[in-house]
Amino acid sequence: MQQYLDGHGGLDPFLSRSSFILADYFGRIVCLATRDATFGPVFTEINCRRRPHRYPCRGRLEIIYVDHLCNGQIYWRCSSCSDKGIIVGWEGSCWDLMDRMAGPALSRAQENPGHDF
Repeated sequence: MQQYLDGHGGLDPFLSRSSFILADYFGRIVCLATRDATFGPVFTEINCRRRPHRYPCRGRLEIIYVDHLCNGQIYWRCSSCSDKGIIVGWEGSCWDLMDRMAGPALSRAQENPGHDF
């Protein structure tokens, strides 16, 4: 995530449009993962960004695991197409909600409670 940030942990104002879109997408994942100190799978309302065969994937993202104790990696995947990834370098960024007081989240996504693997 560091490539999207300025030197102070905020979003770089000189990002290209495509970089801003990716930063927003991954930033929403980080916000959800760090908002409630997620340790298990969380089903979100974040739409998958992939377009298999040029049609939008209808899947939603799942935050699988956030490794808070070792290296701070956030593991996520799509529930439909199995697109997946690992986010690193989010600590101290504008999306890191780990140590902030309770308040409005920066994310537009909402958790979908009551689901288990």
